[in-house]
Amino acid sequence: MGSVRERRGDLFFDFQYRGHRCREYTKLTDTASNRKKMHAVLDKIESDISLGLFDYAKCFPGSKLAAKFSAAQIVSPEPAASA
Repeated sequence: MGSVRERRGDLFFDFQYRGHRCREYTKLTDTASNRKKMHAVLDKIESDISLGLFDYAKCFPGSKLAAKFSAAQIVSPEPAASA
C-alpha cells in the first residue's frame, strides 16, 4: 500500500510497482487540500496496478522510472519449441 509523504515541505508519492519502490515527487506544498487530492490519485494508481492497467509513463511523464517500466521492458516468455 502506497502513501503520500512530505519532504522539505513538498509532497510525494511512495508506492510499490512491479517489486520496486517508487517515489515520485511533486511541487505541491503540504496542505490538507493537496494531501486529499494526492490520496485520490494514489487510490486510482493502486487500483490500476491491481487491475494491470497502470501506465507509469502516462501517469508520470518525464519520470526517470518511466523508461524502466515501459512496455519494451516487459519480457514475455518465449513459446515452447515443438519437437
